[in-house]
Amino acid sequence: PKLFRTSPLGCVGMFLMGGVFAAQFGMASVWGSEVGLSVRNLSIFVGSIYVGGLVLQYPIGWASDRFDRRHLIMGLAAFGALVTFSGMILPWSLTVLVAIGFFSGGVSNPIYSLLVAYVNDYLDRSEMAGASAGLLFINGLGAIGGPLLTGWFMGQFGAAGYFLFMALLFGAIAAYALWRMTR
Repeated sequence: PKLFRTSPLGCVGMFLMGGVFAAQFGMASVWGSEVGLSVRNLSIFVGSIYVGGLVLQYPIGWASDRFDRRHLIMGLAAFGALVTFSGMILPWSLTVLVAIGFFSGGVSNPIYSLLVAYVNDYLDRSEMAGASAGLLFINGLGAIGGPLLTGWFMGQFGAAGYFLFMALLFGAIAAYALWRMTR
């Protein structure tokens, strides 16, 4: 409760990011099997998620030291929603999947870091380790439901439900960040 009072955006964002991570990393193989990707192509797709997080971490981190973190969280989450939603409407070629993986991983991993940094902006140094543990716990709670809900979405909407679930979570983070900026 204290952590939520300190940073509602940090807590809600971290919970929703748990669902995104669970879908990206826990359900990618299920999705890939569903659409008939070869092991090679599925590995390339999942690898592109990690590479995106690695490559975009630095420029986003640089920006987070110069701009309001809430704006970055909102903008990156909105971009993540557009990218993952595009996975529902674009034809699935390896090039398209690598781009989706690169950019969705490129925003999801930095959003996690931005949320931690945003919470830490409101804490004393002595509170940061405990808050980080709390945020990790909240992220884990979100991750618990991620595979179940991703599977349900895929059952309801076909393989495109994989991307729809992530798009909705990214969109929820963006909407909540925008709403929190008015408070």
